[in-house]
Amino acid sequence: MEQYINKKYIFEFATEEDGEEISALLEQTAFDGDITLVYAKRPNAFVSVNKDSIKSAIVIGRNTETNKIVGVGICQIFEMLVDNNKERIAYLGGLRVDKTANLNIFSAYKLLENFVIENNVKYTYTTILEDNIYAQKMLTKKRKFMPEYKKISDYTVNIYKKNIRFKSNKNIELLKEEEIPKLKKFIEEKTKDIIFFPLNTFNYKDFYVLKDSNNNICACGKLTKQMNHKQLIIKRYSKKLQLLKKLSNPILNLINLPPFPKENEIINYQTLSYVLYDNEICLKDFIKQISHYIDYAFFVYGTTKTIKNIYTPINYKSFVYIVDWNKKLNIEEIKKHNIYIECELL
Repeated sequence: MEQYINKKYIFEFATEEDGEEISALLEQTAFDGDITLVYAKRPNAFVSVNKDSIKSAIVIGRNTETNKIVGVGICQIFEMLVDNNKERIAYLGGLRVDKTANLNIFSAYKLLENFVIENNVKYTYTTILEDNIYAQKMLTKKRKFMPEYKKISDYTVNIYKKNIRFKSNKNIELLKEEEIPKLKKFIEEKTKDIIFFPLNTFNYKDFYVLKDSNNNICACGKLTKQMNHKQLIIKRYSKKLQLLKKLSNPILNLINLPPFPKENEIINYQTLSYVLYDNEICLKDFIKQISHYIDYAFFVYGTTKTIKNIYTPINYKSFVYIVDWNKKLNIEEIKKHNIYIECELL
């Protein structure tokens, strides 16, 4: 096992036995804003991380005196499209440090860099919440022994309520088995100019499609549940949202707000994933109509695009960065692409 030792702390790759302790550390830090969020990976973070990716690594910093894990960084590798080619792309996330620890994280980054190189990764990207100013300043500051964090996009996770009203001449339905070839062709066409669209082994039968009057697909996507291995927990609401939270559910529905989840409880929700569409009109129609197929009070959809004229009063915003390990990437070339970030994989 590769290790870096620095007197009081040792940096190494985690094993499944470390998973529960890592899960607890991930929940120590909440991210402030209108909604104070915790991204949890219960019951075992090691198992959770390995569910989504083709390969992953968790680097931990361990106190050699107490044997306690005091720092963690997670790297997951996926197969994604880049210039219409299948490439290995890494997502770097879950960076946490116990507030009582004084870690030098350069060694942790070296382990992650070696993992990325050994697995022939073309690009590494990460997301940082807009309200997490501390992380933005710390990670974007140029240092000799750290990779450079280069912003390539904004990213917004929109929270939509169930049963949004709509008026449309298009119809949404669960994909029929005989229409799988048609959906495959639609996905192939719509991903030609996209970077970072994930190439998971799709169960096409899970897809919903929006079709026009000529039975042509104009939008697609699927609803996923991940609460068994990834959870979203709201620790606190801002004063503004606390006031709205006191309104009754009928009033919330009238102003297009979903019922507010309780604080400190795992939220039951679905993610609208792998969304592709002809144009913004089709996307809006698809979002409104699929809201009638969800199992819970609300669902989320993340995008690098701005969606106008769908009232979504609750959202949280992030920035997307390329992690440039050797500091030689032409970031402007990457930014020219239509950047796709899949919320299900974050």
